[in-house]
Amino acid sequence: MANYKFFRQETQNWIDAPEEVWCWEAHYENGQILKQFGDDGIFHQFSEIDQNQLAIFKMTSNNYPQTYSVLFSDPNMKLIHFYRNSIFNAGTDSEERTRFYCFGYEKKVGSKIQKLIMVITPTNELIVTEDPNIL
Repeated sequence: MANYKFFRQETQNWIDAPEEVWCWEAHYENGQILKQFGDDGIFHQFSEIDQNQLAIFKMTSNNYPQTYSVLFSDPNMKLIHFYRNSIFNAGTDSEERTRFYCFGYEKKVGSKIQKLIMVITPTNELIVTEDPNIL
């Protein structure tokens, strides 16, 4: 995996950002694409995504052929993206660290907030849930 650079405003320093197995891409209505790990070697933060212009949010991998996408067809949809890290057999010789890649959206429907989260597991399975805390 390649290393990317991220400019931290607070310290005015460039920091290395190793590429993730699964990376996001924000596809805009005007055809532009913002990649978490840009083709120019720059790591982009989730906060850089212009959600007002978002058409499709994709999770892609350089290691696997699958692509997982969410269409943003409703202007009330708010993008969600986070990681769920787990440690199994902590402190033992068989300690295993795993990362779940979570993404989806929330939107207000009537007086309630509807949330839909997709989770890419370490085996690249896609789980769709309203409650990622069950993982």
